[in-house]
Amino acid sequence: MTFFSSAALPRTTPRGPRGSGRSGAPATDVERLDDNWAVLDRLVRRTESLARRGRDEQAAVAAMTAATFAWCNPSGVFASGPLEDVLARLGSDLPAPRGAAPPRPAGTRPRVLHVATQLYGTGGHTQMLSSWLRLDRAREHHVCVTGQEGRDVPDKISRVLTGPDALTLLDDGRPRLLDRAARLRELALDHDQVVLHVHPNDVVPAIALALPPGERPEVLLVNHADHVFWLGVHAADRVVNLRTSGARLNVERRGIPEARNALLVRPLVMRDRRLSRSAARAELGLAPDALVVASAADTYKYGAAGGETLLDVLLPVMRAHPEARLHVAGPEPDGDWSVLAAEGLGRAWGLLPDVHTLLEAADVYVDSHPFSSLTSMLEAAWLDTPVLTLRSPDERLGVLGADTPELDDDLVVAGSGSELAAQVDRLLADADVRHRVGASTGAAVRRFHADGAWAELAGKILDAPPAAGPASAPGSAVRSTGPLDQRLLQVMGNGVGQGLAGTLDVVSPLLSWPRRVETAARLLRSGRVRPALLLPRGAASRIRSARAAVGRVRASA
Repeated sequence: MTFFSSAALPRTTPRGPRGSGRSGAPATDVERLDDNWAVLDRLVRRTESLARRGRDEQAAVAAMTAATFAWCNPSGVFASGPLEDVLARLGSDLPAPRGAAPPRPAGTRPRVLHVATQLYGTGGHTQMLSSWLRLDRAREHHVCVTGQEGRDVPDKISRVLTGPDALTLLDDGRPRLLDRAARLRELALDHDQVVLHVHPNDVVPAIALALPPGERPEVLLVNHADHVFWLGVHAADRVVNLRTSGARLNVERRGIPEARNALLVRPLVMRDRRLSRSAARAELGLAPDALVVASAADTYKYGAAGGETLLDVLLPVMRAHPEARLHVAGPEPDGDWSVLAAEGLGRAWGLLPDVHTLLEAADVYVDSHPFSSLTSMLEAAWLDTPVLTLRSPDERLGVLGADTPELDDDLVVAGSGSELAAQVDRLLADADVRHRVGASTGAAVRRFHADGAWAELAGKILDAPPAAGPASAPGSAVRSTGPLDQRLLQVMGNGVGQGLAGTLDVVSPLLSWPRRVETAARLLRSGRVRPALLLPRGAASRIRSARAAVGRVRASA
């Protein structure tokens, strides 16, 4: 099946690393935002055209392509009314629902369907869902995954679910997006509430849940990607925000009324200290008396964005304190990070399956920059470790910084690199200040996450009456090329899905084989080699499944 013709694909002009402007000079950030907007507009128009001609499956894939581009290539928008309208129309053409589930006996726990796009063995996104399932015992939980693509479901999810129908992989035997949406609709009608933990570009829930509120359960969308474009504004009855800055952006830039925004701290199953700081250092092979400055996040969260990096900020501090060492989980120990090992100042560990021992070893924890990583920061704070973040004083950039209700009064916030360096220097130089700030920080986090506190907060949201008042209106979302949009353009340039070719690479499992060949050629012209795109559709997923099966056999041997 062919989803795009070459003539229909938006044309882009190569601009080099930062692009060439219309006069041949380097493109300004505003020009690059406008260029991305032009590509997105053409992708949306293509989606609308396919839907008008009744090519519903192709329209769904086109919508996912447009949303992927908008997510990975900032264009000045955080929501799209036209895309949401197409998805609602596709949902109206799905088979009619078979009606509400039969009533259950009195006293039965409410049934909640959690919907995710993909589940991973590492990272805060899947960990957050796993923690939610473990902490909320007042409800019966089921998990539905829209596009796992043959990857193993991590144990942290499968072990906490009970019952044969507690986990559904929608893409297992359903290559078509509309078939997945139809099945999700059936599942949703068997539950009291639906909670979306999906990727920003996932069209399946928006199609499946395109029913009037009275004809489906309440839908809550967890705003875990509050700093980027996402789909689901129409589908969500309420948005569960993890940060005040995310809720504010919903009102200002997504067309979501304030009454439809809720605030809930992220669910975390905290791990108590197993080792003292000195014992944890010994287990990692570090000097027991070293002062450890730690940080942990995905590599892209440390990428430069037109200014100094976190490494640039911290290196002078490490050099000024001979006993201090910087240890960072996430970045590989090459490139810029190789200086730590070369000068004996610490180590970049790469991606660690478990950062707990590193957090136990830390005397000071510094949040990733330019993207914050709240999960690791809160886990460090739980261990009575001072936590610091670099956050712009410009309130317009608030969603790019670290803010979380647990640490409103205890997070050490620096407004510049020099201020962050000074704060780290102060903590390294004074053990009493370190211990006092760390103890206050740990106590603050425990107020929200110890002794069932999170489950109580979540219950207040889940048990609240449905939101009333005006519906969300993504068509009213404001486009801007201001400071936030320009900064996002800079920091998102380090991620996947860059340009149209990179976007097509992301959605390639849904494309026909000829279109994947065309995508491989586009990527090759930009210096990226992707031979897996030349495999027949579904082959990569089958290979992953086979490798996983072999791994399980070897592990059990």
